[in-house]
Amino acid sequence: MDTDEISYKTLRKIQQTEGKSPMLTKIDSHFYNDLLDYMKNLDNRLEKELKSQKQMLLIDEIQNTNKIIRSIYEYREKKILLAAISKARGGRPDLKNLIDAERNLFDSALKLMIQSREQLLEGGQKDKRGKDDKNVETKKEESKIERKDNTNQIVMVTQNIPEFIGTDTKKYTLRAGDIISLPKNMSDMLLKRNVVKEIKRQQS
Repeated sequence: MDTDEISYKTLRKIQQTEGKSPMLTKIDSHFYNDLLDYMKNLDNRLEKELKSQKQMLLIDEIQNTNKIIRSIYEYREKKILLAAISKARGGRPDLKNLIDAERNLFDSALKLMIQSREQLLEGGQKDKRGKDDKNVETKKEESKIERKDNTNQIVMVTQNIPEFIGTDTKKYTLRAGDIISLPKNMSDMLLKRNVVKEIKRQQS
């Protein structure tokens, strides 16, 4: 989906489709980045608009669009968590339409369920036989999750950034000197705009 294609109509269509489907629907891999640019464009239009009537129309559009975006995200969030439950119980959920920006939610939820299952059902303690008998597939899944946990980048904000909606649909207002951990796709975009500087992680 190109940024130019995003509009109130297209977002409403995505919202309706996502609401009707029990499975994750297909969206562009850059959907949340495109949303960020779209909302920034609306904010810029509002700042430049001098006529009060048009300002009110733009404010309504921004508020309604934010509601639709949150609705789309919450539909997908619920399906992602249900998929994590299925995976934790040995199922094979369909993840073909899970995009990278959402993968951290799935992996984090799955990891937490696996840990909770072990702690509550096995008392948090395992004898050697229990460790040896641990399902190989679960070990591989945990290994992949550990790698995913480190995908966030830590950056320092180098100049004030007006309020915007991130790839997690949360509102951000960043000030020069702020240090924050952000999803890689979001921090990469800000790095390209030279408004943040990456802070290298110390090797443990």
